Formats: sequence, C-alpha cells, structure tokens
Amino acid sequence: MFLAEDNRPDATIYLVFTWEDPRKAGYEGRVVADVTLDYDIEAVHSWPDGTDPPEACVGRSPHDPKHFKVFRHRRELQSARYQPVPGAAVVFGSWKDYLKLLHPEDLPDEEWYLQLDRYDEASRLRRQKAEAPAPPKTGSRDEVAAWVARRHLIADSTIREVWYLPRAAPPEEIRLLELNDRLAGAESKAEAIDFGLDVEGAQYRLFVADVTSDELDQIKRDPSRLPSGWSLDDNRIWRRGA
Repeated sequence: MFLAEDNRPDATIYLVFTWEDPRKAGYEGRVVADVTLDYDIEAVHSWPDGTDPPEACVGRSPHDPKHFKVFRHRRELQSARYQPVPGAAVVFGSWKDYLKLLHPEDLPDEEWYLQLDRYDEASRLRRQKAEAPAPPKTGSRDEVAAWVARRHLIADSTIREVWYLPRAAPPEEIRLLELNDRLAGAESKAEAIDFGLDVEGAQYRLFVADVTSDELDQIKRDPSRLPSGWSLDDNRIWRRGA
C-alpha cells in the first residue's frame, strides 16, 4: 500500500492509504510506499449502548515505522505503545478514487468534466423517472410559486435552491432567486429575467434571477445586489431533494 497525506484548508488531515501509487494520478506530495494498515472498521466505529464513543485514532508501530493501525480509543493506542499520527485514515484503490468521492473540486480538469458529464447523464435519466409535481389546486400566488419552484428543481439538476421572495412584490408578480453553482457568476447585481406564466387561467409575471452561493452570501451582506425592489425578507426556500 501507499500512504499520502492530504491537508485540507479547514485544517482537517486525511491519511490516504491507496493500493495504487498516488503519483500516477498527479499527487505531488510525499508518498510512503510499502506501508501496511490494520483497520477493523466495524470494531473501530461501532458504538454499543453504554460504551464510550469511538475516537478512531491512528498510530504507527514502535517496531515497524511503515505499519499503521487505527485504534478505537487513544488509551488503546497508548497501551500498545504506538506513536500517535495526526489525521483520519481513509482507504481507497487510488488517489483519483479518493478525490472523486471526497474532494471532486481537486480533480484534474479532464476528469472533472468527465464526472460532470456522467452526472448530467444520470440527471437526465432521473428526470425521465421523476413525477411532475401536481398542478396548483388554486390560482393563489404562493401555491403557483411553490409549483414553479418544484418544477424547476426537477427540470434542472444544477439548481440547488429556489428562494421565493414575495415581500413588496406586486400581487401579479412572482419573484424567484435560484441558486446555481454551475454559473460563472457575476460581479455586479443579480439580474432577473421576465417570463410569462399562465396557470389554470391565473396569469402572473414570473421573474427569475440566477445566483451562485458566493453571490448569495454577498446579497445577504448587501441586499442592494438584488434586483431593484426585491427583498430577502419573508422568503420561502425549496431545496433540491427536499
């Protein structure tokens, strides 16, 4: 096995044990080859009633610097006279597999776009199976807004959240802020697009503004980045999968 250390920006340390040399997948850090790992996942992470919660700490053998073991508790590590090693142990076939599952943002561009293509295809197939939300029973603005939001979440898997912003909107107007991190993002104000909407004879003007997570954070700090007259107050939010 091979051991590579991944220090994340949030100060989390992952000790990544792989069967394939991480350097083949572009890892540029220090790699320890020919390591062995003793890791009984069920024994380490189980938590029977009445017992202390597991700590899952990693130690290095006092007799073999290339042998590592994951202990359930630090006291067990100390009793075995193993040297504590900071970090959480994870085991993967390859460095690329590790990135795909835990840190896809760090994949090389070619592999990242290949992953996006796979997810887009899976999204297309899921849309074919998804049931369309039932049409509004009434023509009330709130119910129509909820119906539109759910339709958009099903139709476009890149939308993570839909914010309905009725505060100060005219009675015939529906305002939606859609969170989508596939967008490139803009530096200035969010712009709303005007769509016509006719549902069961109820006519509304549907305005949709797309923003990224970073832009939404900026809007929360500076509401003037919203389209003119819009407000985050009294919002209602629909999230993907909820």
